[in-house]
Amino acid sequence: MAKPDIQAEVKAINLTLKADCHRVSIQVRGRRLSLVSTLPPKPGSNKRKPHQQRISLKLGATLAGIRRAKAQAILLSDQLDRGKFTWEDWGQDTTKTTREVNSCGYWLDRFKAEVWKNLPEDKEFNWRKRYLYFGLNKLPTDKPLTPEAIVLAVLTKPEDRKAARDKACTRLQRFANFAGVDVDLSKYKAGYSRSDIKPRDIPTDKEIETLIDNVQDAGWKHVFALMATYGLRDHEAFLCTLESRNGALVANIPKNTKTGTRTAYPYPKHWVERWSLAAGQPPELKAHQAYGQKTAEHWRDRLKYPGTPYNLRHAYAIRCHHAGVAIGTASQWMGHSPKTHLDRYQRWISETVSRQAWEKL
Repeated sequence: MAKPDIQAEVKAINLTLKADCHRVSIQVRGRRLSLVSTLPPKPGSNKRKPHQQRISLKLGATLAGIRRAKAQAILLSDQLDRGKFTWEDWGQDTTKTTREVNSCGYWLDRFKAEVWKNLPEDKEFNWRKRYLYFGLNKLPTDKPLTPEAIVLAVLTKPEDRKAARDKACTRLQRFANFAGVDVDLSKYKAGYSRSDIKPRDIPTDKEIETLIDNVQDAGWKHVFALMATYGLRDHEAFLCTLESRNGALVANIPKNTKTGTRTAYPYPKHWVERWSLAAGQPPELKAHQAYGQKTAEHWRDRLKYPGTPYNLRHAYAIRCHHAGVAIGTASQWMGHSPKTHLDRYQRWISETVSRQAWEKL
């Protein structure tokens, strides 16, 4: 006797249910059957409106199970039509799970699973760098997820750190929308723009040499020297490898970085020898997520230096423009598009172009 095609049987019954205007369908999950319909939020849920949910049935995926599931589907549809649906009628232990499904930790786990599938390689690193460390890690995992909890997580990013505050608002708003929490975080944005990179914050080459020469820790000196010489981001200084190529010591940036694989060239070249970059090594840190945080902390708290380490990268871009490096080439070395490069450094590009035009005159 031929084995019954369970999926085909379920599909046929679902078509019948739809034709009879029942708002419920049957779904095969492994060896079990479930009902799927737009249902009111479960007690304790952060959702405010009815949404598609699943009710697990204690029925096997057999012909007999499908027949019973059809009867259950018609009963559920009738309850919904008459406004008589309750979760208790369907064997859902709402009291046991209310605290769990309402907690920050529960929704964080679900949100992580949602974004995980679209993250690039080294998913844990990218989850932490792109989401967790922009406020999600400040949510109390064992406490209820409320608008107030989300706002407090945003406020852990100081308003004077505009870029970090705005990213926290964006990430936490997406998380709130996912969990069905009604909160508007746009009012907490600091309004970061490229114009916030102040010309006075960018150190000159002489100042950079003095700053890096005075770093006593060899590992951190190596990190800051790489950022200055190759225009690297903080995590790239830890992950890159140096290679001698046609008379130049180039930095090869690997795939598991913000913008992926590329090669950066040193400028000015003599800094390679000044700080013995071929022989240096960065300090050992425990995890990827510590790169940016630890780099900023060492610069700000241990060295008491002005601005941020990223200004070394900005100085590299401006230095390339003053030397006449084409925008397409400079942007490739730095790992972003020519448009991003223009948007970020337009004022210095314009100044350089204007100066060169005047000198020709």
